[in-house]
This record gives sequence, structure tokens and C-alpha cells, in this order.
Amino acid sequence: MTDTRFSFGQCPSEIITLAVLAQCPEGYTMTLRSQGEWKALSDAWNQGIDSHLEAMTVRSTADSSSGSVNVHPEELCTLLRRFYEDGSDEAWSLRSCILSTLGIEEV
Repeated sequence: MTDTRFSFGQCPSEIITLAVLAQCPEGYTMTLRSQGEWKALSDAWNQGIDSHLEAMTVRSTADSSSGSVNVHPEELCTLLRRFYEDGSDEAWSLRSCILSTLGIEEV
């Protein structure tokens, strides 16, 4: 996928889903070492069913002891939306970093 640029928080979920399915069909994996990033992930992850009627399910996994995270391709948009809505530096940084690894830039 070529680099794609959007205004911050405005990348369509369809673009994200296509990118993650093409590049990470088994799930988006990452390792978090920062406590701040882990808190942002935990806050976004543990909301349950939100106002969009979306939730993180057992298809995605996160292990706080190792920092290992695997987000199911169909749930990555939910997590990224929640990072955007959170508004913290850590959440926005995670969103930007994840999107950049998928060839998507938000400015």
C-alpha cells in the first residue's frame, strides 16, 4: 500500500481495515513497554460495548506481563477510534504510530 495522508482522526475505517487485512491478516501485533502507553491501551480496551455498539473481544489479546498485544484486524478500527476519542498524548501517539506502520499518515 502506498502512503496515504489524512487530517488527524479522519482516516476512514475502510482504509484502515484494508491496510491491516493486507499487511497483518493474523492481527496487528505490537509490544508496549511504556506504562503510559499501557494505560492508554487499557483505557481504550476495557470500555466494553461503547456508543458505537463496538467492543474489543477475545479475538484480540493483550498480556500486561509481557507487553504483547495482538489486535484482530476487524477490531483495530475500534481501538484506533477510542485512542482518538481519549485525547491523551499517549493514546494519540499510539494511534499515529500504528497508522504509520500501515502506511497511513494523519497530520
